[in-house]
Amino acid sequence: MSEKRVNALCTANVLKAKAACDKVIACCDNAPEADGIKIIVPYSKSLGAGVSEIYLPDMADDDLLENACDYILSNNARAVIRAAYDLTEAGIIEARYKLSPIMLLHKLGILGQCTVAGGVCLDNDDMDLMAQEGVPLILLPTACAGYGHGFAPVCAAVHRGIRIGVGTFDCKYNTNADLDYEMKFLTLTANAEMRTENALSKETLKNILAFA
Repeated sequence: MSEKRVNALCTANVLKAKAACDKVIACCDNAPEADGIKIIVPYSKSLGAGVSEIYLPDMADDDLLENACDYILSNNARAVIRAAYDLTEAGIIEARYKLSPIMLLHKLGILGQCTVAGGVCLDNDDMDLMAQEGVPLILLPTACAGYGHGFAPVCAAVHRGIRIGVGTFDCKYNTNADLDYEMKFLTLTANAEMRTENALSKETLKNILAFA
């Protein structure tokens, strides 16, 4: 492979995903250990101390979020957190805290230790804060569209200098864990966002594919 290819969030079909890229970031129970597969442990309350990076698939469980936050701070850990990924999750958090998911992570003191996955409901203030804190964004184009969540504002994030990756997630709408398919879908959502063709440059797409 001439260019670096990273599947930045894969929760199913990990070995199939690995065959199509250089590196897979696997966030699922019983992920296979192999060269080029980075395993991030899904968070649970029973997780022992010392794990350096965790995955939290949802912020809407208040108790789980609080415990995960304590874990991150106590262990100086990093976290991939699926946040602002649909209107329901964003609405629940807004109703509880009068904050967006990103603003809540900031208030909890962990935003700078997070990578955000999903990001469909990010607004300008969220993205400005993510850029300020150096928070990466992982896009899940086929999953977000397939589940009816929408698509993330990738061009707005690129404009702010946010580091961006792309993942195949649970592969429900990309059954072959095909990273090329995911990237092609991403280019279409970017064009839709900007209402123009070729909204993302070749260099930008290369950086997204490399999670650079």
